[in-house]
Amino acid sequence: MAATYKTEGIILRRWDYREKDRMVRLFTRDYGKLTMRAISAKKATAKLAGHIEPFLYTDLFIANSKTIDIIAGSNTITAHARLRQSLLHNTLASFFVEVVDRFTEEREPDPELFDFVHDFLSWLNDTDQPNALSAYAAILQLFGLLGYHIELFMCHQCHQPIRAALENESSRFSFKMWNVECASCRTEDEAATLSDEAIKVLRYMLSERYHGAARLQLSRVEWEEVDQFVRALLRYHANTDLKSETVLLSILASLASN
Repeated sequence: MAATYKTEGIILRRWDYREKDRMVRLFTRDYGKLTMRAISAKKATAKLAGHIEPFLYTDLFIANSKTIDIIAGSNTITAHARLRQSLLHNTLASFFVEVVDRFTEEREPDPELFDFVHDFLSWLNDTDQPNALSAYAAILQLFGLLGYHIELFMCHQCHQPIRAALENESSRFSFKMWNVECASCRTEDEAATLSDEAIKVLRYMLSERYHGAARLQLSRVEWEEVDQFVRALLRYHANTDLKSETVLLSILASLASN
């Protein structure tokens, strides 16, 4: 491999490393997810400091190292400044990129996935009315690109179409199988109970682009059911709570009370 290489990428996150450096996690079109070291980037006067902010789309010049590759230079292509300046924009972007970081592997390039991540962050930066439904829709669609097919039309046990539930009955979604199961085929898998209304909303979120989901008007009951489903699905497959989830819930609760 050459001593240096170039790529374009989105900064997912950064953290302090030793006294003066920062570690940077980025998502690139050519190499997939990468973890790099930015030397002396904690200094306010460092040239790199303004080019490794979260959510930036940037052009990177990288030096190979025996341990951790080093960012030798970076030029911002798109700042996505609103994702850092607006509290709600920042919260939704942070939640989304944490999912990207958690569910992707290092150095597994996927241009289609990269374009999806870039397009969603660009749309989120530009929209005046962001909401959690758009981020949730993007996350559900992201899973599809990662190869996890969320099935909401046919029971994975009897292979029959899911029909309207009878009174006092409801369908369940098996997190393990990524699949809905009808009331007659309940398994012991950890699952979420879903009403007919929630299934319809989730189907729409999977079939339409995320900006379509942003226009949905849900009742409080429908919203709570969809919200709990998405977060439970993430917790099950991540095997832990996402760090940004607490902030997201706090912001959403604050908005709901106003």
